[in-house]
Amino acid sequence: MWKAIGTHGLSERVEKAFALARYLVEEMEKRDNFKLVCKGPFVNVCFWFIPPSLRGKENSADYQERLSKVAPVIKERMMKRGTMMVGYQPMDEHVNFFRMVV
Repeated sequence: MWKAIGTHGLSERVEKAFALARYLVEEMEKRDNFKLVCKGPFVNVCFWFIPPSLRGKENSADYQERLSKVAPVIKERMMKRGTMMVGYQPMDEHVNFFRMVV
C-alpha cells in the first residue's frame, strides 16, 4: 500500500480515520443513550448503548449484569437484519461493550 499511495496518501488515510473516530466520539457525547468506555486518540471507539430501561440506574445492584446483555441482543438484531456489523466484547472490569474500528 505504501508503494501504491505513497507516504502522503497513507498519512491522509490515517488522519481521516482519526478524524472520523473523533467525530463518532463527539456525536456519542451529545447523546444520553451512549457512554464511552474510554476516551483517547484512537481509531477504536469503545462504547455502551444505554437503553431507556437502564438510564439513570447506574447504582442498581443488577445494572452491570443487565448492561452486559445489551450488546449481544443488539448485535444479533443487526446481523439478522443485515444492517451493520460491529463487534462487542468484555474487557477486565468492563461488561460487554461495542467496539467500532474506523
